[in-house]
Amino acid sequence: MSDYEADVVVVGYGGAGASAALEATAAGAKVLILEKNPEGGGNTKYSGGNIRTYLDLDKCVDYFETLCESTTERPVVDAFVRESSRNADWVKELGGEIISRSPTGGKGFRIKHAAAAFPTVRGADGIGLRVRVKGGGEYAGIDLWKVLARNVSERKIETLFSTPVKRLTVTKGQGVTGVVASVDGKDVQVKARRGVVLSCGGFEYDQAMHMQYFGQRYVGLGNQGNTGDGIRMAADIGADFWHMNAVAATFGYKTPDFPFGFMHLMPAAGFIYVDQAAKRFMDEPGTDPHFTWATTSTIDTKTLLRPRIPAYVLFDEDTRTRGPIAALGHGKASDAYQWSADNSVEIKKGWITAADTVADLAAKLQLRPDQLQATVAHYNMQCVGGYDQEFGRAPHSLVPLGRPPYYAAELWPCLFNTQGGPKRNARAEILDVWGQPIQHLYGAGELGSMWHRNYPGAGNISEALAYGRIAGRNAAAAQPVAG
Repeated sequence: MSDYEADVVVVGYGGAGASAALEATAAGAKVLILEKNPEGGGNTKYSGGNIRTYLDLDKCVDYFETLCESTTERPVVDAFVRESSRNADWVKELGGEIISRSPTGGKGFRIKHAAAAFPTVRGADGIGLRVRVKGGGEYAGIDLWKVLARNVSERKIETLFSTPVKRLTVTKGQGVTGVVASVDGKDVQVKARRGVVLSCGGFEYDQAMHMQYFGQRYVGLGNQGNTGDGIRMAADIGADFWHMNAVAATFGYKTPDFPFGFMHLMPAAGFIYVDQAAKRFMDEPGTDPHFTWATTSTIDTKTLLRPRIPAYVLFDEDTRTRGPIAALGHGKASDAYQWSADNSVEIKKGWITAADTVADLAAKLQLRPDQLQATVAHYNMQCVGGYDQEFGRAPHSLVPLGRPPYYAAELWPCLFNTQGGPKRNARAEILDVWGQPIQHLYGAGELGSMWHRNYPGAGNISEALAYGRIAGRNAAAAQPVAG
């Protein structure tokens, strides 16, 4: 005897879970959503809310397949492109107003990129600009989430909050027939007559898994409920896994005050990054922020330490007064703290180090003063010449560090989200280790994402909406389990 019963049970109430629930409901299924947190939203709520658009669908399939380095089968990519090409119109149907957004992806100083994050890759010219839901700010994930949540509420889709799912129920010959969840501390049986959709996020807040799959620890930026629950549930019944070493990550700040990080975003061009040897190591504003994870993987072969964890951002008084060096309104941190407009509060807190000279700043950071002075002097000289011979930084971004005081903050690798989890096919069915669909089990969102290491930006939100709908549609159409 089950305590709860529905045609489709959705585990996790973020963008993917909401999309799956809405699509399954539209197909006539009775849906029950189970969410471990007291409220919904997942990482969608804390994201930039970017939605992909396309100029040529076939070229886009080529582009994304190349980025996935053949780890994602072409039919899976093809299904994503064709379904996600409907995302903007679908959100409009739900009552959201869609507007275009800047190629910079938000406020703050950043080199404007082409629509495609990797413009030289095959098929990149088929990628269109990103769009978002119109709302209160540049970071439109919260505005997209409001549209999704409002529609779930209007359709009276039953949702149980503070209800973590512990394991999947498997019946011989029928596949997955439900889940065991915890309601008010008591285990309950939930029957799924047609299917279970796992859309409960990744493992941003399980650092043991970070070390196992990434070889280094990251700071989380988003939903603290993402602790790898879906991975353990799927592993328990023999699912195959993919993309476990893949992340969407950036530079950010961590503080002793909060268990989550702040996304780094400079307000002006007068800044550089240096490693623990006090040397620059990349084109600072010209690197896609989703790809900065690649710069943190360097290992010192003698010490086995990572000389860019942490790295440091250096800037001067002119840049300091231009605006906050953290992205306001982005990520979990924005719920609890708003960075000051001129960074003065964070200087007083000690999150930003200040000094009257570059040498004194180096001493406070425990870097070699002579090396940091040489790095800054060489960078400033390149600014005068208008040419960055080391990393090819764009001429208009070569702004010297001139007016003291000088400032620095530690930069840590921070996770937007993980990508790995149970492998799925083009129907969003989760596969076993032999490549066969596990009956009545579907996946959507960042749990088992199609994306590999070369994350293109706006991919996870687009995937959550698209594969959420695919999962919900196919779960609702499945043959019901017996009994």
